[in-house]
Amino acid sequence: MRYIDCFNHFFPPAFFEKMLASPGSVADIGKRIRGIPNIHMLEPRLRQVETYENYSQVLSLGLPAFDVFASAEDSPEFARIANDGLAELCAKYPEHFPGYVAGLPMNNPEAAVKECERVFANGANGVQVHANVGGLSLDDPRFFPIFEICHRRDKPVLLHPSRSADMADFASEKKSRYEIWAIFGWPFETSACMARLVFSGVMSRLPGLKIVTHHLGAMIPFFEARIRIGWSQIGTRTSDEDLSHVPAMLGKPVLECFRDFYGDTALCGGVAGIQCGLEFFGADKVLFATDSPFDPEGGHVYIRDGLKAMREVALTDAERAKVCHGNAERLFGIGPE
Repeated sequence: MRYIDCFNHFFPPAFFEKMLASPGSVADIGKRIRGIPNIHMLEPRLRQVETYENYSQVLSLGLPAFDVFASAEDSPEFARIANDGLAELCAKYPEHFPGYVAGLPMNNPEAAVKECERVFANGANGVQVHANVGGLSLDDPRFFPIFEICHRRDKPVLLHPSRSADMADFASEKKSRYEIWAIFGWPFETSACMARLVFSGVMSRLPGLKIVTHHLGAMIPFFEARIRIGWSQIGTRTSDEDLSHVPAMLGKPVLECFRDFYGDTALCGGVAGIQCGLEFFGADKVLFATDSPFDPEGGHVYIRDGLKAMREVALTDAERAKVCHGNAERLFGIGPE
């Protein structure tokens, strides 16, 4: 079986050095990446990929997002250096890295549009965006042209959470404690972003837009019934806004709108969670991923457990082939083995 890991992270060395020189890169997740050699050192990353049979990785950048450590004036240069570095690695090591997903300077929407066009002309297989950009939701009209480009070119958008500790869990506090912002906050933020893209009309205005949600749709598959019943009554809990137009605007039941997304299997090898996501999205819309190298062994735990989960999850051989490599080949335009 071929395995294409569609959502894992690497920083090209030139970009990594430039990022570390920026003061905003050292907090929270920025602190963590400094202790992970496989996220920025090429040789151990190549050896890691070679450890696993018929295994390769579609590369994307990790956190922090450009807008966390770079100004709107500086982020386009960071994006160019990072994306050119990813493209170079894929050209040099196609058996290890058959494709890459570019990062965009989203705190400079005009520059992000230009970079989106540039990277696709340069062979990028998709783009990665984060669920908030300096606190802005992705349904902000300034970001719509980016989704339009991806829709027109039939390229996937990878959606990654970007919540940080300064987003408090309780109104009386100024920060999130005990890393709740990451473990529970990221799935919430991903789910909230998906809802905003649905209810704002972004998804209905661009039918067929391919958005791959990190961690298999986050909270959405587990709360399927709650979404179906609770949002069938949208507007009944809202007294300061008229939401009666929403159902007609969507054009189909709310739950079916959420099935328009894709999901990856990066759930730390949790079979039950992967099974839940597969039952919600279907085997045609789930892609194998590990979130490497963010584990205690620099990616090996996630890869080992992720591969094991794919052998154990209840799928037919044809469905397993789709999830493990076929869907990635189709979405990212990666050639067969």
